[in-house]
Amino acid sequence: MRHGDGSLKVEKNGKYKYWTIQYYDTAGKKCKKRFPYTDDGKREAKRFQIETANRKAKGIKITCDHTVASWIQYYIETCRKPNLRESSYERLVQTYNKIRVSPIGSIPLDKLDGMKTQRFYNMLAGSWIDENENEQKPLASSSISKIHKLLLSAYKKAVQQRIIEHNPIETVTAVKVRTKEMTVFTWKEIGRIFRSIDSIKNNKHNSKQRYDYKLLFMLLLETGCRVGELLALRWEDISFSKREIHICRTKCKNGQEFNEPKTTAGNRYVPIIFDKLLARLKDQRNENGIIKLSGYVFPNRNGGAISYFRVLECWKHICKLTGIEKNIHTFRHTNATLLLERGVPVAEVSRMLGHADATITYKMYVHSIPNYNKKIIEMFNQKRQHTQKCTQII
Repeated sequence: MRHGDGSLKVEKNGKYKYWTIQYYDTAGKKCKKRFPYTDDGKREAKRFQIETANRKAKGIKITCDHTVASWIQYYIETCRKPNLRESSYERLVQTYNKIRVSPIGSIPLDKLDGMKTQRFYNMLAGSWIDENENEQKPLASSSISKIHKLLLSAYKKAVQQRIIEHNPIETVTAVKVRTKEMTVFTWKEIGRIFRSIDSIKNNKHNSKQRYDYKLLFMLLLETGCRVGELLALRWEDISFSKREIHICRTKCKNGQEFNEPKTTAGNRYVPIIFDKLLARLKDQRNENGIIKLSGYVFPNRNGGAISYFRVLECWKHICKLTGIEKNIHTFRHTNATLLLERGVPVAEVSRMLGHADATITYKMYVHSIPNYNKKIIEMFNQKRQHTQKCTQII
């Protein structure tokens, strides 16, 4: 042992005795730690003495002031938040909140090991009681995977900061994400949806008929754009002569904040395929005989873009009227499936959706194309018939 690594002594406090180690931490601060005056306590004190010497030699902090939850919160706010969009930051905080109220949240940062973490992941797959004694529902594999990635990156940063020596999350088997088959609207459901939109006239949120929800949902279905992209849409972004819409920004869920697309592929031109949609857009642009050349396609009373949550409220109202229990994102899935069903190449569908890679589109939607096996059989039958005709001619 070197000077400052700690000396083991017996300390008396009234009728009680302790094994005591006095040492200097990596910051030069004098510290003291007590252990029970037993054989096990003496062995534990000697282990701590050796561990303290090793940690000091490697420049790693001897005492860790963080719990798992407090370190992750610090990591998110200090290291991640400055480089994240508001929506990405909110999703990261949602993931952190699951860790915060979980059994591992209060564990000292340097005391969490791989087995505790593995049991934690297994627990999340079923119902569990959090630290506030509230029952939590089972998490999807994708949600557990997000927790794993957050823990892994937070512990990696702790190792880099010399707070801990090893990253225990690296020993944990990552959760395999089970992808769900994409749900789409049937033609009957689409009919019910658009018939119910007329009843929105009586909705308290649309008493002055400021919002053309029918146009909004037509665009969702017929362009495959995201809700935020359409709420950020301006008349300057639409070329009626070329029949295309330039998607170049998206509206955040809160306030009047807008972001550029996450990827280069997200900045794209989407065709206006159907004549009815083109005509509806032209009618919406023409207000009392004056053609709008600028401004939001879906403005609020102050001229800004309407709220994302107002659209979600409208969709919930439509779901109650129709009995449909599907996410508003289903419009996008339905658009992609219909395009692929009509024979549009996967690469083109990928471009229109703004996916960074066509393989993303293929993995998400190819299995949801109805009657695809039948089409393959028809294609080969046509080829066989063509071959037979050629043989007969020869």
